[in-house]
Amino acid sequence: MRPFPVRSWALAALSASLICGASAALAAWSSDPAVNLVIAERGGEETQAKILPRADGGFYVSWFDNTDGGYDVRLQRLDAQGNALWAPGGILVADRTYSSTTDYGFAVDTAGDALLSFQCCTQGAGDERIVVVKIDADGAPAWGAGGIAVSTLGEGAVVSYVAAGADGSALAAWMNDSGQGRVQKLNAAGQPQWGATGVTVPGPASGLKFMADIKGAGNGDAIVAWSNQSGSTRILRAQKFASADGAPLWGTDGVRVSDSGNLQAGYFPKIIPDDAGGAVFAYYDASGVAFNVRVQHVDADGGRRFGADGVLATTDTSKGHYSPSATYDPVTGNTHLIWVDGTTINQQSYDGLYAQRIDAGGVRIWNDGGRELVPMTISTTGANALSQLVALPAPDGLLAAWVTGNTSVAANPITTVRLDALGAEIWPQRVSLKSRANRTSRLAGATSQAGYAAYVWSEGSGNDAGGLDLLAQNLSYAGALGPTDPDLLFADGFEP
Repeated sequence: MRPFPVRSWALAALSASLICGASAALAAWSSDPAVNLVIAERGGEETQAKILPRADGGFYVSWFDNTDGGYDVRLQRLDAQGNALWAPGGILVADRTYSSTTDYGFAVDTAGDALLSFQCCTQGAGDERIVVVKIDADGAPAWGAGGIAVSTLGEGAVVSYVAAGADGSALAAWMNDSGQGRVQKLNAAGQPQWGATGVTVPGPASGLKFMADIKGAGNGDAIVAWSNQSGSTRILRAQKFASADGAPLWGTDGVRVSDSGNLQAGYFPKIIPDDAGGAVFAYYDASGVAFNVRVQHVDADGGRRFGADGVLATTDTSKGHYSPSATYDPVTGNTHLIWVDGTTINQQSYDGLYAQRIDAGGVRIWNDGGRELVPMTISTTGANALSQLVALPAPDGLLAAWVTGNTSVAANPITTVRLDALGAEIWPQRVSLKSRANRTSRLAGATSQAGYAAYVWSEGSGNDAGGLDLLAQNLSYAGALGPTDPDLLFADGFEP
């Protein structure tokens, strides 16, 4: 019998487990929702976790840690089995002194290294800047301990985002105190490519440019999105920048994603790359007193494939539609999304959860009203409020996850369901990721190259932020929690 080749990611995952096992505390994925995998429990507030997949089937997890004060930036690496490959509590990326947090950037580059962008490092100091840090697979800083500063001294930037370029670069975006959007490209060695200080995002002469996201667009190009705010008007816009010099490719003002609607203050829709040089957007906006969820596909040339106003996820006009989470399949062109419906009847608030599939032509597939996942239920007390939606891709459909209950109640369960191409539930029953009756915040998720999903969240009892720990749980496409069977893990990595 001839030897059978094994998938490279599987070998890498196994090797990493064996090599790093001696120096890291191994604790694989749990099959018990009462005992989830602990990412960090250092005693202070651990919040705003993000999780991204590696090519070897594992993940990076990033977060802010206030145990020592200042909301330090920390990072952990997990293998495909859920083993932490670095020290308990992760590695310290940046020792900061901040009294609060903002959003930050997180990406994985083509070499499998982690990229992070954030405000650094002493609040109000003269040398406060936006920095981009690269951490290699061994947990070492590739660009020096302090990373690379991309904003200039005195620029006053706070919120930033980072993405991986297809050419091995890092792409960073931020807004400065003057209301300008700024973008920079760093090559694999951390050297600036778009001038010493980056390029300014062009756009309408009026309005502040609140950066919302940045993503790679192939060939080292970048796509940025922002909320262009002039007075109380906030318009979602996007621009594409050329790899070579950062020149804008989608006209002087970029692309207005939809001619209709106005973004809410503080809402910054994310970019979903279409893997063909364009971007998909799934977001909600207000048209008068009505709140709508829209999907738009901007192609590589800046064309709006779904028309001037995008396509509505639902044509229902009896309720408001909010807070979508979406996933895009570049092979089929399908966009799957979930969102919250809300309304008020007789001074009682109601929440419900719905899902939709939009095909490559912008057609609603799961009827015009979408697929009901949670019927409209009284949420006035907060016990039935729905939030923290996470949509992830699954074969021929999607995985939907959400949190029930807001901070006014003690228990916030996390529920998951898998839908097929027709919007039908595949599992015989829905799966709860955690069974402890305590609070959940900042749910995030990602899918592994090994063929399952993983979620991270902060958890604690009461309203004491200092008691928030960081936990994680995996979920197979069959709806099972816990360790992956090695035989199954390697099964489709063999040739017959």
